[in-house]
Amino acid sequence: MGYTAGPVFFGGISGVVTTLVANSPELGARVQYGQRDYVYVHNAGNSDIPPTYAIVPATAATGYSGTITSVARDPMFGVVVHATLPTGAYGWVCYRGPNVRVCVASAIVTGAQIALSTVGSFVTWTTMTTDGVPVGKVLVASSGSTAVADVYLSV
Repeated sequence: MGYTAGPVFFGGISGVVTTLVANSPELGARVQYGQRDYVYVHNAGNSDIPPTYAIVPATAATGYSGTITSVARDPMFGVVVHATLPTGAYGWVCYRGPNVRVCVASAIVTGAQIALSTVGSFVTWTTMTTDGVPVGKVLVASSGSTAVADVYLSV
C-alpha cells in the first residue's frame, strides 16, 4: 500500500471571479483546503450571496449554477465562507468541514443538528418531515444579537 495524492492545488479558495479564463477551475471541481472541502460554483441567481449563507441549485438541470433565493430546504452545494459571491460570479463554497460559520433563521443551541431553511439560512433540524435533511451539527451557538453558529458541515 503506497501513498497517493490528488493533483496539487495552487490557487486560493477565497477569491471570486466574474469571468472564467483558461486556468480557472471547472464548475463542480472539488478541493480540500485545511480540514474543509470546497466545490467550485457559479451564482446564477439575481442576488449576491454573503458569507454564512448557503447556495442551492438554481434549477434541477443547472449543474453547479446556483442561487440564494429558493424554496426552503432544497439540496445545497455548500456555504459561502470567505467573500461575498456576487451575481454572475464564480467561487469556492464549503460543503464539508469543521467550524463553518452559518446564518441561522431562529434560536439554535450547541449540539443541535441543522437543516437548510429559507433564503440560504439554517434552522434546527427536527424529525418532522418539513425540516428536510440534516446538513450539520452546531459546535458553538451564538449569543446576543448575532444570528450565526459555528457548525460541522456535512452536505
